[in-house]
Amino acid sequence: MRLAITIIGLLALAACGKTAEQKLHEENVTLTALGEKYVREKVLDPGQAQFRNQFVGKGGGACGEVNAKDAFGGYIGYQRYISVARDLTLLAQDVSPAEFEAQWQQLCR
Repeated sequence: MRLAITIIGLLALAACGKTAEQKLHEENVTLTALGEKYVREKVLDPGQAQFRNQFVGKGGGACGEVNAKDAFGGYIGYQRYISVARDLTLLAQDVSPAEFEAQWQQLCR
């Protein structure tokens, strides 16, 4: 009887444990959500920002595309972004195309 209870307890503990793949997925979701948050802080109408093609780059930061509104209230079209931290969030419009591409290649590809 004691052995059966021990086995059931061990099976219950094993079922509660997360696989490495699950942990990685949760970490990626968290990093992507933080990236969205930091990008929203940089655009004019944060509540209307649209995101697509998001992933966690090899640098550990969120990479993707955002479509945000301009001062006239119109969407400007999707542009790429890189978000490593609040102060290290870069939209394609923030720097020259060559500089952004260099950062994208280093951190996202």
